[in-house]
Amino acid sequence: MIFTMVSEFSQQNDRHQLIGHLLRVRLAFYVAAVMVAFGSVSLPMYGRASVVVLALTMGFVPFAARHYNSFAGVPTAAGIDLIASFALWTFVPWAGWLSLLVSLWAIGSVVRLSSVRTASRTAVAAVALETVKVGFIVAGLGTSGVSTQAADLWIVFARAAILGVAYLQFAAIRRYRYQVAAAAETGSDRYRRLMDTAPTAYLVEVDRKIVYANRSTLDLLARPLSELIGSRFVDIVSLESRERLTGVVRAASDRLGSGKSESIRIEVDGPEELWVDATCAMISHSGNPAVQIALSDRSGQRKAEKDLYKTELDFREFFERIPVALYRSLPDGRIAQSNNALRELFGAESEEEVSGINTRDMYVNAADRDHLEVLLEDSKFVVGFEARMYKVDGQIIWVRDTSRRIETDDGIAYEGAMIDITGTRAIEDELWSRAAQQEAAARIGQMALDADDIGSILGEITDLVSRVLGDEGVVLFHRHDDDEFDIVSSNIDFELGPEAVMTLADRAHMTAAPVVLRTDPEVRFAAPRLADKGVRSCVAVMIPGSDSDFGTLIVLSTGDRLFTSEDINFLLAIANVLAAAIGRSVAKERLEDLLKSKDAFVASVSHELRTPLTVVTGMAHELNEQWMNLSKQEMAEFTEMLVEQSRDMSDIIEDLLVAARSNIGNVTVRREHVSLGREIESVMAGFTDTGSTNIEVRTSEEQVIADPIRVRQILRNLVTNALRYGGNRVEIVMSSGPGTMAVEVIDNGEGILPEDHDRIFVAYERAHHTEGQPGSVGLGLTVSRTLAELMGGSLTYTFDGRSTFRLELPKVAVESAESGPVSRTSGDELARAVRSVSSGRIGVDVAAVE
Repeated sequence: MIFTMVSEFSQQNDRHQLIGHLLRVRLAFYVAAVMVAFGSVSLPMYGRASVVVLALTMGFVPFAARHYNSFAGVPTAAGIDLIASFALWTFVPWAGWLSLLVSLWAIGSVVRLSSVRTASRTAVAAVALETVKVGFIVAGLGTSGVSTQAADLWIVFARAAILGVAYLQFAAIRRYRYQVAAAAETGSDRYRRLMDTAPTAYLVEVDRKIVYANRSTLDLLARPLSELIGSRFVDIVSLESRERLTGVVRAASDRLGSGKSESIRIEVDGPEELWVDATCAMISHSGNPAVQIALSDRSGQRKAEKDLYKTELDFREFFERIPVALYRSLPDGRIAQSNNALRELFGAESEEEVSGINTRDMYVNAADRDHLEVLLEDSKFVVGFEARMYKVDGQIIWVRDTSRRIETDDGIAYEGAMIDITGTRAIEDELWSRAAQQEAAARIGQMALDADDIGSILGEITDLVSRVLGDEGVVLFHRHDDDEFDIVSSNIDFELGPEAVMTLADRAHMTAAPVVLRTDPEVRFAAPRLADKGVRSCVAVMIPGSDSDFGTLIVLSTGDRLFTSEDINFLLAIANVLAAAIGRSVAKERLEDLLKSKDAFVASVSHELRTPLTVVTGMAHELNEQWMNLSKQEMAEFTEMLVEQSRDMSDIIEDLLVAARSNIGNVTVRREHVSLGREIESVMAGFTDTGSTNIEVRTSEEQVIADPIRVRQILRNLVTNALRYGGNRVEIVMSSGPGTMAVEVIDNGEGILPEDHDRIFVAYERAHHTEGQPGSVGLGLTVSRTLAELMGGSLTYTFDGRSTFRLELPKVAVESAESGPVSRTSGDELARAVRSVSSGRIGVDVAAVE
């Protein structure tokens, strides 16, 4: 059985299989020893049991130590043998058995050593050690009382064991040496042939020197074999790659096999670089440990990677330099990638800051982002999507986005380019605003032309101005002649009294220029009541009028609106349109009233002239037909009636002439000394029939500088007016003042309303109509005041329980001459005088008292 196992072993050439066969041989030998022990009748029972235990122990312990692979096992085993031998002399004989067990274990461990030479030397030393220990065992048996026969048997057995073990060890080692040498020689040739024809570059180093390199290595390195053999591979590796190569070799040595792969650069002549992937493995070369290095050319791949990296770098630089903001965002709103232009667009400091922003939060109107995604879902590509977005600092800008929807391995993403169109939108908005303002101004002008009543369209105009200015509040104020204001039209949504904007209206009226309050502090300072209502900016524009300002157009903003010059020009245009429309409306009303006055004037003139003319005509016919039948008294009465009625007609015609001449500046007055009392008496002499009216006259001899004809004309008009519209008592009183003489015509009639005190001096106006009284022309008081002013005097009206018309004329000084030159009024002066008394707002039902 033993020789069969050794023969089987001789067919093997693997070191591990060799060790396994040796262990099985030793196990079979120890089993045979156990059988001999049980067959020896001379051994006591405990001796037989001891042999069995010892044999089994020596057989199985080497199996447990099979993977013990260290040269330290030899000295360790020798040390244990010495201790065991010493124990034989000191303690019991079983210590000798233990020493034998350990020695055999050391022999088994030596066989596993990689060096056959070392194993042979160690085996010889172990056999010698075992021979010495046999003597120790015999001596131990003797001291323990074992019989000489048994001792001899054990000595023979021990020697047989020693010789058998030694023979098997030497036979196995010798056979192994031959097998290994033959296998190595055959494997080396096969390995060399394979390596020489391998497409992969291989080289082998022993003791860090190249001992082999195949053809592929020579082609790869472009070096002759003679240059490589004997040199170190690390010397042709670039400095920066040597540490990586050392790491690969160390990893292969630690694992006793192939190690990791690393890219290293080989030093070559020329501009090109040689990069290889080096993989190391530990092998045996001619019985010596060696390092096999496999080289794979990676120069092309490395160059391609370098070119790719450069391309990517160039693209990234181009991506960063392009002035258009580029981005890639994810469906959740995060910005995955952006360039420098995008960061500048939103005012971010770094790409990290941008990546931390959610685009959904950047849209002023969050629905814009959802709308964009819907468009991209439908068409995959959207051009020119415009939206307002927040910058990092909160500033709002307009952007135009051109984007597309893409699908990547990581899911859906959105790529796009943005440009800042804030300036463009501002220009577009300004142009649109101008167009809208011009259209609104034109529409308001047309509305004003088409409207019969300007007041009926003020509300519509206010709403239109508000819409054009972005739904700002608009208030239209009317300024009365007494400088009071009231709100004519307003579309503001909060309560606002006239006093709240009185300051703005007053400033616009005083400066005749737009009043602009652009900031909240300005509003709070200049118009605190408006600030309390939340107004943050406002504009007030005066609406001019021909005689006086009509009012003020005010725009109030509760937001952050900054009123531009275009806005102000628009409001000025609207104010001018309103002024023109209101002026036309006033002029239309005045024209209508004037036509009515002219009609009334014609009717009055016709009536005034028809009455005396009828009398004159009737008396003339009567005298013509009956003059022979009339007595002298009747003839005198008829003649007096003709003179009286002719005088009335002459007075009316004279008033008309004065009024007509005043319009062309052709009224003349003479300046001479006139006895005012005599002129009063002369006038009163013409009023022979005063009816039930009681007239009281109080005069003096004072003289004035005036035109007697014009004085009588004035007095005649005043007395006629008192008799026509006054009560049943009329007083004519003269009085003297500093430098003037006055005549007051006083009656106890109803008087005239205070608001009509100046209106009665307007041409063709009448304050009231009295039933039963003939109509007047409406020129008497107008002509009278005009003549009085031309003579350096005045004519006024007051009411203090009684109506009083007061005529003042300059008094004659003591040293003054008897008469003066003729005074001719200029057209401008007279026209201005007439306009001053005839000017007023049409629309009030005013009549003049003659």
